[in-house]
Amino acid sequence: MMIILVTANNYLLMFVGWEGVGVCSYLLVSFWFTRIAANQSSISAFLTNRVGDCFLTIGMFAILWSLGKRKFSRVFSSLRIKNQKISPLSKYTLSIGQRCLHKTTNILGRQVSTSDFNLISRTQIRLSSNSYLAPYLAGLIEGDGHIAVHDKNTQKKEYRPKIIIAFNINDKPLAEKLSTELKVGKVIDRSSAGHVLLQILAKEEVLKIINIINGHMRTPKLEALHRAISWINERDNSSIPLLGIDSSPLESNSWLAGFTDADGCFGIAIYDRKKIGVFLRTSVQTSFRIEVKQNSSREVTLEQGGSSFFTIMSEIAAFFTVNLYTRTRKTEDKVFYAFAVVAHNSRSHEILRSYFQNYPLYSSKYLAYKDWCLVQDLHKGSLSKDNLERIKAIKNGFNTKRKVFDFSHLNFLQFK
Repeated sequence: MMIILVTANNYLLMFVGWEGVGVCSYLLVSFWFTRIAANQSSISAFLTNRVGDCFLTIGMFAILWSLGKRKFSRVFSSLRIKNQKISPLSKYTLSIGQRCLHKTTNILGRQVSTSDFNLISRTQIRLSSNSYLAPYLAGLIEGDGHIAVHDKNTQKKEYRPKIIIAFNINDKPLAEKLSTELKVGKVIDRSSAGHVLLQILAKEEVLKIINIINGHMRTPKLEALHRAISWINERDNSSIPLLGIDSSPLESNSWLAGFTDADGCFGIAIYDRKKIGVFLRTSVQTSFRIEVKQNSSREVTLEQGGSSFFTIMSEIAAFFTVNLYTRTRKTEDKVFYAFAVVAHNSRSHEILRSYFQNYPLYSSKYLAYKDWCLVQDLHKGSLSKDNLERIKAIKNGFNTKRKVFDFSHLNFLQFK
């Protein structure tokens, strides 16, 4: 019962575990029923558990009434979206839940800190500009970008904040498009390393990007943006506001498109189904995946969203109505921990296609996405031999196997 209590992923299952632990506690204490002290202790334990049951039930119903969800991950991710609609009772209940989870929940063997469940953040004033580009660029930088700020505690030569965005070598046209249209930075070709860099160093150009993305960030990289703004405000006697985490719904802007262009991946799998060694049929599976490291390397305050990527990845998982996974990769002397969201069923695919219809991708992943959609369309209903051959041909030129890149879709990238 204790295992059910501490491993439950929703409030209902947690309640079952709680009740089970209460029953076991009562039976354990009252085992020596012939002893008066044991009898009195068992009654005391029973009454204490009933009081706990009462408040736990009230809390569960308050959360269900406010959010309509039972799963921890979906409740936590919903809080950032519905911050202004949650009753004080629910907020108080969830704050207690955070402290309980801090003591009882482990992720990959590491104790969870309160920053892993940074749920309720204060409302921030957003920039009036809410164009397509602003959230898209924020998502792109949060995925494959770096905001460098001089550390005053070092004796290295001081430098102004700079922004560097890395692109796959095949996405050089996108890097050049952003540089040309925004009139910022220069593209540095690192073909030998398989990538290009959009390096933004000039004072006015860095300020332009900061003003575009400020108020649209959703991950712990917000801390680097705040450091850059604080440095600029102090040195230039300016007053750029430190806007907080963007808590708007994911489907309301292009942030996820930019984040996908950085860290997303589309997959096509073709495999033979067999039963007891006998071939049954050939099946096709399409999937979409976003994977990021679990924690920022820097300390991030709760007001900035905390140092864990748990909250934003939970929000993405809830958006696609799928589970959030953890992954551990080991190298020779290091262990890497990551969160992963995998959209693998028809419902999540429907949501994904609807989103990218409204907020398209602009890297070479747009080409992968179009092929991915075509495979799904060819796979509808029974899979004919001709359609299977077309799918195999698509897979042979998919992702890293692609040889021809058509970036005509960049003509539709909006800069206003």
